[in-house]
Amino acid sequence: MDTLPTELILRVLSFLPLQSLRNVRLLARRWNAFVVENEFTIYHHAALLHNFVDSIDTLLPEAREARSLQFLHDVPDWYQYCRKYFQLQRNWAGQGRATLKTYKHLYDAHRIKVDEKLGLVITTHELGGLTVYDMATTEVLWRLGSRYVRRYAHCEYEDGFLIFDRVETSKEVWRLETEHDTAGEPSICRPDEAQMSAWRQAASDADIHFPHSAPRGRFRPWALIHSPHSSQAFRFVYPDLLVCGSRQAAVWDVRTGRRTFEVDMVQGDQEQPIGGINYVELNPTHVFICSNSALRVFSRTTKQMVLRIRSYQLVYSDVRLAVQLDPALTRAGVAKPTDLVSLPAAPTQTTILYNASYAEFSSVHVSRDGMDLAAQMSDSRLIVIHDFMRIVRNEVALEAAALELGKNIPRRSGIDEPFSIYLALDHGRCCAVTTSGIYLAILDPTRHRLVDPERAARGVNPNRISRAAIAAGLSFPNVLIGCFPHWSDPNELAKMTCIQMTETKMFFVWDSMYDPGRPRDAGDAGGRGAGAGWGAVPGPGAGEDVHVNAGDEAGAVADEQPVAGPSTGTTAVAATARTPWHPQDFEDENEWEADANEDDQSEQSDDDDDDDDDDDAEPPAAARELVRRTRGPIVFCIDFSPK
Repeated sequence: MDTLPTELILRVLSFLPLQSLRNVRLLARRWNAFVVENEFTIYHHAALLHNFVDSIDTLLPEAREARSLQFLHDVPDWYQYCRKYFQLQRNWAGQGRATLKTYKHLYDAHRIKVDEKLGLVITTHELGGLTVYDMATTEVLWRLGSRYVRRYAHCEYEDGFLIFDRVETSKEVWRLETEHDTAGEPSICRPDEAQMSAWRQAASDADIHFPHSAPRGRFRPWALIHSPHSSQAFRFVYPDLLVCGSRQAAVWDVRTGRRTFEVDMVQGDQEQPIGGINYVELNPTHVFICSNSALRVFSRTTKQMVLRIRSYQLVYSDVRLAVQLDPALTRAGVAKPTDLVSLPAAPTQTTILYNASYAEFSSVHVSRDGMDLAAQMSDSRLIVIHDFMRIVRNEVALEAAALELGKNIPRRSGIDEPFSIYLALDHGRCCAVTTSGIYLAILDPTRHRLVDPERAARGVNPNRISRAAIAAGLSFPNVLIGCFPHWSDPNELAKMTCIQMTETKMFFVWDSMYDPGRPRDAGDAGGRGAGAGWGAVPGPGAGEDVHVNAGDEAGAVADEQPVAGPSTGTTAVAATARTPWHPQDFEDENEWEADANEDDQSEQSDDDDDDDDDDDAEPPAAARELVRRTRGPIVFCIDFSPK
């Protein structure tokens, strides 16, 4: 060490990950002293090596500002920045601690949207209305009433724009008051008087009930977009709003209210039978349509279909990972709400577990950079593809590029086939919910060096995938999979209506009886989990501890509410009790609308026996308040932020 120039030692250390730097400091006091003396340079390079910054020229204040994460706001140096950011990655892999909190102003949460930068949580409600919470304190900041926002409304949010649907085909666009620019308001698709009246009423109510929040978390009408055709699903990725019907899809720029894209025949030729639209997605260059028959990808430049993956197939990939459940099963009944258990996986060639008769694409998501695609099958399988454009360009076959995972081996006898419920994709993590559990996949753990990329490049693979398959172009061979054993009640899983992820948190809708701050009622006993896809982890049964602590006021147990998740969840909960004034079951996890003018309703709405007039009718006030003040779905948040 004494004979080597300092610059050369620093150059060598710049190639070491954080785990190795820790070992270097433990070698001897002299090495520890050297690292401490050159801490700024060494850990600045470590931040680049772990992809915590994009460039070595990034300054620490710029790095803190770019991430907008609370736990990074006060880090004094690059060492603390790397230590905390790497611990966040470890927490998501189940190698650290997490905390739990709830948002429960009302007990009928439906959809969730989150802005981690501004610290906002937005929910719509089963019984109507929209609520904005403070992410940190869980306090209500602003509300739109249940007489204005329809029951089971779907909402989208990004970059200060909030979008939700009316019972008709229109989409309301609201914008944060703190970002609202009157001079920049669109000249077309102007808000109508109903929006302006609702805004004035909401502002008046907020001044009375939430005066401390003004103007944070408050929205103002921006536009009212009318779709020329009946819509079955919509998706917003700033600045584009995609609205899709059974035959046509269109995209609007919400900043101007102008339509920028339209395509016909989203389900194929006119001669082909029309199926239901399960989910839609978009990025700057493509539109993705999940229907009963196929997943189709359309170019926004040429308006032509560039990729079609058919439904009802037994095999989509040359490599299929079977998930082993023993680690989760051993934690059943003792796992805490925040426990994330790692599950080993290994390739399998068997298809005996699959039932292609109902394996349609239920949802699809694309990464923020527009390259990676994750598609969920209705039979609980998950298909992930890195750089899907490789397939479009015919550089690699679908079967060679796709990785298929989701089934466990061996299948437990006497267990019903599971169904997919929800899918989320963000920050390189994919969360899949089925009727057997909540599963988390870190698609590329080498990016932040949870898995050593050098060893992976040499063929040392955690999932024992062959080097030949990797060389052929397989996506995400080093994927890490885990599950949350505590959240395994199949009845509650089947009723889950939303799950969202940010860089540090996971939000989902679940029954309030699982709230650790709620005293256990005598009748609160969760069901016992069952399932086969991604495994089956028993949930708490009668008399078992559900990790509920005394603290909040207890409410009487109300009847279970109707599910409002995707179409695949309906079969699993067909016997769920409903009160006569409940609206239709909007089964798609992306969005379903009640359409009074559509005669040929899709098969996703088969359980809707109510007239359109009934959907507009307000439920009895006493019944509505009873449900909202007692047990029901609320928003849970698992926070993986390092402490």
